[in-house]
Amino acid sequence: MSPNLSVKKTFFEGRFTALLQWQNIDLGLFEANQQRITTSGPDFYTTTNYIYETDVFMLNLSFNLNTSARKIKLPVSEFGEREF
Repeated sequence: MSPNLSVKKTFFEGRFTALLQWQNIDLGLFEANQQRITTSGPDFYTTTNYIYETDVFMLNLSFNLNTSARKIKLPVSEFGEREF
């Protein structure tokens, strides 16, 4: 399990969105996200270290072109508001 954190904020009536993600939180304190695989046989020996990137920061900015200013009007039931 990898700890992640994300924060999202919208601006200008939902037209702009900023998303900040912090992936594989490690802070340099742990030997996390590392794996060693060793394979051996009668005639060979091999070892491989896999180290995943830690403390990855991603900033995503998006702009929505199709923001509708008016609310969608849903159809009214034939029984009215007291249907249930």
